[in-house]
Amino acid sequence: MKFLRSSFLVFLVVLITGCSDNSSSNSSGSTTNASYAYVTDGANLKVIDITDPTAPTFESSITTFTSYFVSVSPGVAYVATADAINPYISLIDISNPSIPALALAMPKDNTIGITFLSDLYTDNGIGYLTDLNGGLHTVDLINASFNLQVNTGADAMSVTKTQNNLFTLEQAGGLTLYDLTNPSNPIATGVSNNLDVDISSYGDGSFLNYHSWLETDGTSLYVANIIDKKLKKFDTGTLTLQSEILIDGHATTFSIDDNIAYITMKPGTNAPLQNSYDGIKMYDLTTFTLLDSIALSGTRGCAVNGDYVYVTDANALHIYNISSGSFVLESSLAAGAGNYVALGE
Repeated sequence: MKFLRSSFLVFLVVLITGCSDNSSSNSSGSTTNASYAYVTDGANLKVIDITDPTAPTFESSITTFTSYFVSVSPGVAYVATADAINPYISLIDISNPSIPALALAMPKDNTIGITFLSDLYTDNGIGYLTDLNGGLHTVDLINASFNLQVNTGADAMSVTKTQNNLFTLEQAGGLTLYDLTNPSNPIATGVSNNLDVDISSYGDGSFLNYHSWLETDGTSLYVANIIDKKLKKFDTGTLTLQSEILIDGHATTFSIDDNIAYITMKPGTNAPLQNSYDGIKMYDLTTFTLLDSIALSGTRGCAVNGDYVYVTDANALHIYNISSGSFVLESSLAAGAGNYVALGE
């Protein structure tokens, strides 16, 4: 299937060709020096100027009805929407953050099972996405085409990548390893672990489905597991469980930076997710110990860049200095409240 096209297509191809790796659930992506935070709030993609973390300001916005997920590569924001009418993914031109504009839109298509995007990893013009109803897919971003449904038999929750390996959390195989010798065609290796991870997703309101999150530090795999509220470490070759720690919350996003894990969490309105810490926690991945935590309200998203972590909840975008190994509040901006957050230059 093809994206809906606009006059921005040629410009987007130039931008996407130059994209570098960005982490799946660490929405800070490949940005070295973040100047803007991009926040979805169910109605808009909001652009927040974070040049001065102590004094963020609202820059602009673009209407994105029922938007929840956002990921950023240089010049492009990928925004997913929840209902059946709005696009599956909208590619927003953010080359001028003061005037974000719709560049491309990919409609939902029930025939191939793309209805609710759960995670996205972009790498040099290829998007690897997981769908809560339609498994693992690849998207050719350069040619603006949705070109391959890799796994047609299982829902999928999260995706990440190291070198020539792609890892997913999915209903059929659990934690699953794919070979990426051909980046456009992930091949299942047969290595999986469906005993130590939660393979379910849990609906909870219009803009949030709870599911476990997968992330890597380049050496090991880590899962913020939903149902048992644990952070788990896995070997990247065998996918065997190596260690785990109780985090006492149902994860809403998960980022790793400089051997530290940052996990946002909140209680759900429906069973079995009603008992959970609400806020963000940081864990040392060397010692597998809790370093600090901050209680918030309706905590949804986080992104890390340099000495700062950017956290969204129902009230504000909160910016914390993390250089000391703890959360030190720099500022909060009510206009930045929302669902997910991603960072860009």
